[in-house]
Formats: sequence, structure tokens, C-alpha cells
Amino acid sequence: MSTCEMCGKKAESLKKAKIEGAVLKVCGSCAKIGEEVSSGGSRKKKKKKKKSRRSRKRRSKEVLVPKYGEKLKKAREDEKLSIKEVADDLNEKQSLISKIEKEDLKPDKALANKISEKFGLKLYTNPEVSDYGSNKKVNNEKATLGDVADVN
Repeated sequence: MSTCEMCGKKAESLKKAKIEGAVLKVCGSCAKIGEEVSSGGSRKKKKKKKKSRRSRKRRSKEVLVPKYGEKLKKAREDEKLSIKEVADDLNEKQSLISKIEKEDLKPDKALANKISEKFGLKLYTNPEVSDYGSNKKVNNEKATLGDVADVN
């Protein structure tokens, strides 16, 4: 004797039924509620499509430059522009520009490109530089996390 997974009654034989999206082993009366599922072993397997090398999204290895907010603020002040004027020119909200200057928000690549075009600032850079720290020896090694992380 088996137990119905829906009502809990003991039954001689159970049927598989799909009830509200779940496939359960149920008694005859509960099977009427749902749609009976054949218990045949012929399940179709979905083939996974292999992505070509070209279709894979390549992740950019660029990171924000240190003190990007200060650099934006200085560039804005050098041109004697208010945050509102910059926001209007870039077609962005004033609060967004303000948060970027305070480094409360990191600009995405699209916005960084707009800022770069307006002020000639480069907000994203490749971390794989050989002379990142001024007090370190210049060598041909890639920068490590310790080289680029701002630890307080």
C-alpha cells in the first residue's frame, strides 16, 4: 500500500498526475483533479546550444580610477559649471552627478563615456599596469588586488 501525496489516503496503486504545475503520485480520485501524466520512460532531453566564441560576452577588465569623484568635481569646477549644468548637458539627473562626485555611486560605462567626452577625463582604466604604485619598483608583472584595492 502506498500513500497519496495529495490527500494522504492509502491506495493499492497510485497514478502520476500534474496538479497545478506539480507532478505528484496520487490516488484515483485525486488524479481527476489534475492531468494524468504517462509514466513512460521516454523523456525528451533538451540539447544545450554551444555558444560560439564570438557570441560570448567578453567582460571588460577595466576598473574605475581612484578618486574618480574628485577628478570629475575638479574638471567641472575648472570649467566653472554647476552640477545642474553638467547634468543637463549629459542628459542625466542632477542627483546622479552629485552622487558620482561624492563617490556614493559608480558610473556605468555609458555614463563614464559621456563624462569622458565632455571633460576629457578617463574614469575607467585597465588594472593590468606595471607602475601603478609610485613607491613600488617598476616591473613587468600585472597589478595585484593589493595594488589596486583601497583599504582603509
